[in-house]
Amino acid sequence: MNKFGNIVLAFYYAGLGMAIAPYPSLAQSGNQSDITGPNPVEIVPNLDTNNRELESNFLKADRLAYEAQLQQASNSEAVQLLEEYQALDFCNHLKLERCGKVPTAEQIVQVLNQNWQQTGQKSAVIYVSSQQEQIEILSIFPSISNSTKQSLSPEKIASSIHRVQVPEASKPLVQETVKNLRRNITNIRRVSPVYLESAQQLYQWVIAPLEEELRNREIDTLVFSMDSGLRLIPISVLHDGEQFLMEKYNISVIPSFGLTDTGYFDVRKRKLLAMGATQFRDQNPLPAVELELEAIAQTSWQSEIFFNAEFTVENFIKENRLGQFGIIHLATHGEFKPGEIENSYIQFTDRRLNLFELRQLAKSLGWTDGDRPLIELFVLSACQTAVGDESAELGFAGLAIQVGVKSALASVWRVSDLGTLALMGEYYQQLAQTPIKVQALRQAQLKLLKGETRISEGKLQFSNGSRIPLPPALQGQTDANLSHPFFWSSFIAIGNWN
Repeated sequence: MNKFGNIVLAFYYAGLGMAIAPYPSLAQSGNQSDITGPNPVEIVPNLDTNNRELESNFLKADRLAYEAQLQQASNSEAVQLLEEYQALDFCNHLKLERCGKVPTAEQIVQVLNQNWQQTGQKSAVIYVSSQQEQIEILSIFPSISNSTKQSLSPEKIASSIHRVQVPEASKPLVQETVKNLRRNITNIRRVSPVYLESAQQLYQWVIAPLEEELRNREIDTLVFSMDSGLRLIPISVLHDGEQFLMEKYNISVIPSFGLTDTGYFDVRKRKLLAMGATQFRDQNPLPAVELELEAIAQTSWQSEIFFNAEFTVENFIKENRLGQFGIIHLATHGEFKPGEIENSYIQFTDRRLNLFELRQLAKSLGWTDGDRPLIELFVLSACQTAVGDESAELGFAGLAIQVGVKSALASVWRVSDLGTLALMGEYYQQLAQTPIKVQALRQAQLKLLKGETRISEGKLQFSNGSRIPLPPALQGQTDANLSHPFFWSSFIAIGNWN
């Protein structure tokens, strides 16, 4: 652990009157790059699980000491302090037994250069720390050259880091603004766009201080590592007064850089497993799921489809053992709930599978086995997340980690069946043309925003001109305005953004 992390821990232990040396550095898993070292199976032991309660208490009790040290740290030291704190937060809640190494600023810049070289997309990693009296934003950009062979001098690394404080954005004020945004954006009965006030305020706090840097560096993709209280912001809907943020940039969230597999692979080369149901014993029906699965089946993807009675845990296990799928799409109820991760679940036709069980299952299926291709994308198309609860936030933002996949796509509120069908159908069409996950999501969102994907004459029309007749259960939604951000902004890309 760097000296600032040690100091923070030392403050905590001293406060308890304990003569305990700081733990060794938390390592983080996920980076498959040759530059950053470990892939998901090259990992070192995490902290002693017997001390997990102590670690959790540290995070809550010594937050002010952490913020003080962050403010005093140099830019490079602040990067590692942010990474270590995020790792503690996620690893403790998700009960991860192992994590990988904390990356340095230089390693992050090198990976961004590598991604730029492979995809042609320039990405910026943006840490947003919501502190008691201010927001602090630290951004890391690719270097001037996208060559991964070129050595990075200390001057080049320093020039790739941009740091700013926003003193008027206190934690209570930011949290209230986030709540107002979510409350107003999900109330589609309002005639006037009341949500814009909060969307524009958050833009001024989080994005406006970076605008000049983003423009001058010609950034395409914003990769956010968000602090507690900010992880459920529908970032794509932040508004500059003229445009939504999504209209200008691809957007993704990550738990931390070190907890993310950053490697690029063309997802079009992988098979897709799509499963879901319309009827459940103790849940509301999802009448659009059948059409959602049909829309996926009609794309160019090589896919296996399981519907209603076939959508069982047993079949899920069987199919994943038989075929090496790169994309798994579950059109079903899912919920990220407060408390332990066992409280959160994904609904199959026969039973609920809680997220801890899913992680154990993923491990047994070899999803994190270095000898097998990784799951590139895991999609939950009808989930919801508890608002205002830190544990629910961690469960959502840590979805890719706990399931053992590179990327996840899920919603922070329950979108209407029709809205989900529209966005998911459009997403897979875009992904087939633009095999960069966050870019495909942005394009799908734009199609809804601009009315190119819309409801017309009792049918759902996609941007490519194809039309799906709506079943009787959805005919009552034919007046839905899919350009409203309620329908497109709730879905967030988590983890690998390439």
